[in-house]
Amino acid sequence: MLARALGAAALALLISGDVVRLGWDAVGPWHLVFPYLWLFLLLEASRARRRIEDGEVFLAGAAMAMLYGGVYAKDLQYGPHPFGVDWLGTLCALFDGGMTAVLAYHAADRLRPRGDGEPAEMGMLTIIFLVFSLGAAAAVYGVKTALNFYRADRMLGDSWLVADVLFAAAAWVLARRAWTRTEEDAERGREPWVWGLAAFAVWLPGARIIARACMAVELPGVLLYFFVGSWTVAAAWLFWRLWKERAHNDPSVVSGSRPALASALWRAGGAVILALWLGADLNDSSAAGLFSALIDWPTRALFAWAFLTSRLKV
Repeated sequence: MLARALGAAALALLISGDVVRLGWDAVGPWHLVFPYLWLFLLLEASRARRRIEDGEVFLAGAAMAMLYGGVYAKDLQYGPHPFGVDWLGTLCALFDGGMTAVLAYHAADRLRPRGDGEPAEMGMLTIIFLVFSLGAAAAVYGVKTALNFYRADRMLGDSWLVADVLFAAAAWVLARRAWTRTEEDAERGREPWVWGLAAFAVWLPGARIIARACMAVELPGVLLYFFVGSWTVAAAWLFWRLWKERAHNDPSVVSGSRPALASALWRAGGAVILALWLGADLNDSSAAGLFSALIDWPTRALFAWAFLTSRLKV
């Protein structure tokens, strides 16, 4: 249980792209433990009594993205945004959190296939680890809140507590939905809102890249709107076709999905190569743009297609 959870956590740390977003110094042992190892160990322990498939893993990963990115690290809160919340980033973080969890688990299963034996029960050491790690995260949150570290670092206004409550509520709703699905006898397919979330997460970086390219060559505004509008129509049509054909998808579980594994490899390898290439310039604004154009956009599209048209083994 621990070996598989640790392997999935290490893969998730690479697949998430945190090495580009946070830098080498920020990607340390504690970041591996919380949120990644904590999440995957909880999922592994839950397998003993519950049905855990890719849909439930996606919801659990999205819930952890809200808890970690919204409340604990506050990556999704920043003063200049409306009410201090990065609303567009929050929607993408939902998708990326679920995608990272599913891809890490799917890749871990490919590297070390799960045996036929029954999953191990949650032992006392596992419970101690889960409680201690969550308690340590809560203590860090309490200290940073009491000393106003969060408000200073993120330039937060008076609405920060409301944002924390909203993010925590979102994490609870997602986790509760994942828990409810594990009690059902069979996989119910994708949540309807996941289709819309996937479409938005694929559309947004494409629209931003097109807009930046148009502004870089100083095209007239009417052409910018034309190209972004054309991409919007194309993306909407593609996802509408996927939605219409969802009943024809093969319900069997896929082990070693090529699009999913390609997405995982692309994200992990590309993030490391980009971080090594940029070096001291990793915190420059161009790093986020390069990651979005070269890694984020294509891998989101690959994963969305694999996740919405098949059931991935986790």
